[in-house]
Amino acid sequence: MLIAIGLTTVVLVGIPILLFAVDTLGTATQLEMAQNFSERVHNETQLVDTGANNTLVEISVPTGVTIAAEGSTLTVSFLSSGGQITEWEESYSHPIVLQAPSSSGPYLMQIAMIAGIIELTFTEL
Repeated sequence: MLIAIGLTTVVLVGIPILLFAVDTLGTATQLEMAQNFSERVHNETQLVDTGANNTLVEISVPTGVTIAAEGSTLTVSFLSSGGQITEWEESYSHPIVLQAPSSSGPYLMQIAMIAGIIELTFTEL
């Protein structure tokens, strides 16, 4: 009888804790993927901003990620499944024109300096 009560308690308490832990790990992995994506976009944009050649990169846009540009500021945002928003924002020396990705998945990211403006274009593969 005590074994049955003990096992019932383990199942009733342990399962929700385990599910919470799995969900937390999944969110952490998604956040890490979004952060890596953001770093790659900002690093490549910085190179073009400081005079490097135009860039063409194959990149995967993670689920929950959006990109926005206003003036010379580029913002990558991640919305977790729990509703928390994380943003990575960088300002550059030149204004940015953005053709953002429409959804998650594989894209070609082209970054070019044209007439003093950074043009950042995502083309779906």
